[in-house]
Amino acid sequence: MGKNPSIDLLKGVLILLVMGGHVMELTGGHDLVLWVGSGFRMPLMVGISGYLLNVTRTRSDSASNLFSRYGRRMLLPWAFAGIVYMLASGEALRWTLPFDLLFRPPFHLWYVPTLFFMIMLTRLLPFSPLALLAVGAPVSLAIMYGFGLGHGPVGDSLLSLDSRFLRYPVYFFFGMMMAERPISRRHLPIAVIVMLLGLFWWSGLYDADNELAFVPARLLMNLGQIALLPTLSAWRADFAPVSAIGRDSLFFYLWHPMVMGVVIMTGIGPLATLALSILLLTFASRLTARGALLPLLFGSVPERRGTKSATPAAALAA
Repeated sequence: MGKNPSIDLLKGVLILLVMGGHVMELTGGHDLVLWVGSGFRMPLMVGISGYLLNVTRTRSDSASNLFSRYGRRMLLPWAFAGIVYMLASGEALRWTLPFDLLFRPPFHLWYVPTLFFMIMLTRLLPFSPLALLAVGAPVSLAIMYGFGLGHGPVGDSLLSLDSRFLRYPVYFFFGMMMAERPISRRHLPIAVIVMLLGLFWWSGLYDADNELAFVPARLLMNLGQIALLPTLSAWRADFAPVSAIGRDSLFFYLWHPMVMGVVIMTGIGPLATLALSILLLTFASRLTARGALLPLLFGSVPERRGTKSATPAAALAA
């Protein structure tokens, strides 16, 4: 699926919401807004990635081309960021570190390997998006109910995966299905109602201790939103500053915790921290977009022929 300004805009909004949520977490804020945002930010990002995935190309490319493309666009910047974060955190070097980084990524680094895992599932399982959803949804539900919506490995062996590898396929494959089989115009009100029902249900569970209700509330909210992606794509909405963040979403996602952590030490307050972090990341993304090596390491959208390229770097949308 080609570049779409509405999707870039939505990705930019989601990255800003992720950053806002992390600022609140880092500064000790816990309120309804943080709870609601935590319920849909990453599931919707996963759904967008499934929606944008070129299934035909993913399955027809040679293995070398596939790994080269995603290695340059996603895995190399992710690995570099992982090393930087682990060194900055004082993580002790041990022989299990590569397994921990890949299968149980620390901090926010889980998203890239989880996304690549689902892309590889799409390649290795030559089924339609509907069939993949039929297989993936029960697995996701089993993980959600069996291990909750929190983070942590499924098992305690060296190869145990972070639960998010198995919890998010329902959103990824549903996004793929919406790209192949968008809902008709007459069913749009149903999608909106489902989304709002899930949103209000999830909001009402703030400070609740009813884990059985967390799963259906979150599913309704996010599947309703993902079902609206084809309609959003057709609007071709754009707001240049936010859309630019969406196109450079991989860079912003990988590096925002480090930048925010440094800014927070100045004690300037949450809102000022968020604003200054956005400005610093925007400046840094352009600095690291130059040449051939820096974009590969930092995941920024490379400049081409002396101008800023509008081609997204895999960003977080496969």
